[in-house]
Amino acid sequence: MKIISNKEYNRLLRIKGYYDGDNADNEYFKQIAAQLVGLRLPGITGLGREEIKKAYETIAPVNGVVDYIADNVGEVMKYLELRKLKQDGSYDYVDKHWLLDVLRKPNDRYNLRRFGKAWAVNRLLFGDAWVYAPLTAGKDRKINPKIGMFVLPSQKVSVDAGGLNKPIKGVKLIGTTGDEIDIEGKVFESFDYNLDDTSFFGTSKVVAAAVYLSILDKGMRRQDVALDNGGVSGIITPKADSEYGIKPQDADQVEKDVNGSGSFNKLKALRTPIEYHAIGNTPVDLGILASHKEAVTALCFVFRLPVDLYYGQAKYENAKEAKKTIYEQQAIPLAEEFAQDLLSYCKLDQEFELVINRDEIPALQEKPTEVLDRITKMHGTLNELREANGFDPIDEPYADEPILPIGVQFGNETYDINETEPAPAN
Repeated sequence: MKIISNKEYNRLLRIKGYYDGDNADNEYFKQIAAQLVGLRLPGITGLGREEIKKAYETIAPVNGVVDYIADNVGEVMKYLELRKLKQDGSYDYVDKHWLLDVLRKPNDRYNLRRFGKAWAVNRLLFGDAWVYAPLTAGKDRKINPKIGMFVLPSQKVSVDAGGLNKPIKGVKLIGTTGDEIDIEGKVFESFDYNLDDTSFFGTSKVVAAAVYLSILDKGMRRQDVALDNGGVSGIITPKADSEYGIKPQDADQVEKDVNGSGSFNKLKALRTPIEYHAIGNTPVDLGILASHKEAVTALCFVFRLPVDLYYGQAKYENAKEAKKTIYEQQAIPLAEEFAQDLLSYCKLDQEFELVINRDEIPALQEKPTEVLDRITKMHGTLNELREANGFDPIDEPYADEPILPIGVQFGNETYDINETEPAPAN
């Protein structure tokens, strides 16, 4: 991005003949400084958890990428299926269970889809998601149906470190007034592995793209200032090596000639010697659009999302493939991570499994043309082809016979559809 840098700024302060000595008392500097406010690009800083929250709320690419994935996580949640495991490795489907009741309506405000999206937003932004789900007392502990379960804002959760036997000593929720509410034992966490062994939070992928986001954020602010100032790109001062200066009586006329109506971005001929100093670039030169795309590309890369999906470059006929990609790479793995953590928290993971039924998701199913092509290549029957297309079977013996073209050879035997016995191979 072509934005005025600290180096350029400092060089501007040392222009020979104008800024010698104490710049703070230099009248020329004071006038220029007023134009430079907000035009410098501040240094890139790291992102804390509050900054991550702010990035989601204020930076469009962050919101767009995270919301796109989270929406799909919420969509696939309805395909969660509870199975009771058997000793032989098989399982039975479970239609009635208190856990299914909780999933159908996690709390009074959220259905499962909205709950899944909220969980995914936190998980994607911060690398961790916390769910508040108090268990009932007694032998058969379950999530309290009078309370349900809630997604907690990750930036408001604090963790107290313990010792080797109990790494987490306490978990607290920071209230709106700054008070801390003890929620230890009433929450479960889903998280990405964190290389920082002193942290009990996950690794945020947004932080990995922080450099690009910082450039984008500061660049957009730089553009706003430039636009607010009418596209200020330079300042005119008296010529350094000239014996002539701008006389007080001429100053008003020079200012009028340079800044007058219709003079913007036009050359002006002045009788008084002056110099022009560029202090940045026009909005066109800022390259904001290029930096925006780099930021989006970085976000898509860390979230394993094809950048074409974000920009909508996939053709309409590939929409199903696009949906399949986001489901397989992000939505289903995240939904099943939540499901596994939920089972583990409820201590049901040894008896049950909670998984996404991929066979029920239309976007993951084969296209009709792909099914027909596969059945034809495998010499399927007429009834198999009819079934694949949703037609009723034909109650005739020939409809259940393989469809074999003339002269099909298997090993040393050649089959002819006009022969009842295999013909000898040549």
